[in-house]
Amino acid sequence: MSHFSKIKTSITNLELLKKTIQDLGFFYKVSINTTTSDTNETLFVYDLDPCHIELPSCSFQWSHDQYVLIVDLGLWNLDIDFNYFTERLLQQYAYNIVVQQGNIQGFNCVNERLTANGSISLTLQKF
Repeated sequence: MSHFSKIKTSITNLELLKKTIQDLGFFYKVSINTTTSDTNETLFVYDLDPCHIELPSCSFQWSHDQYVLIVDLGLWNLDIDFNYFTERLLQQYAYNIVVQQGNIQGFNCVNERLTANGSISLTLQKF
C-alpha cells in the first residue's frame, strides 16, 4: 500500500518550475486533466538515471493557488536526501524568480557565486 505525502509549497509559476527542474538535472512531463469545472495540471519529475526513469520521483499538482509537492515515499529512490532536494528546489525556484523579475525590470546578471554555506550571491545591474 502506498502512502502519498503532500507538501504545500510557495511555487505558483509553472514555467519557472519547469526551468527549476531542468536546472537541478531532472526532466519532467506535464499532464493536463480537464474536467467540466476545473483544469488541473500535474508536473511529473523524473530522475535522469536509467534505473529510475520509468517511475516519477515526485510530482507537483496544482491546488487552488499553488503547486503541492506529492511524494510516494515507497518510490523515492533518489541517491540524495529528500530534505536536501526540497531545499535545493526552493532555492533554485527563488533564484529563477529573482532573475526573471530582474530581467523584466531591465536588469542583467553581472555576477553570481555559490557561497560556502550553500547560498547564492547574485549581482544584478541595470544599464
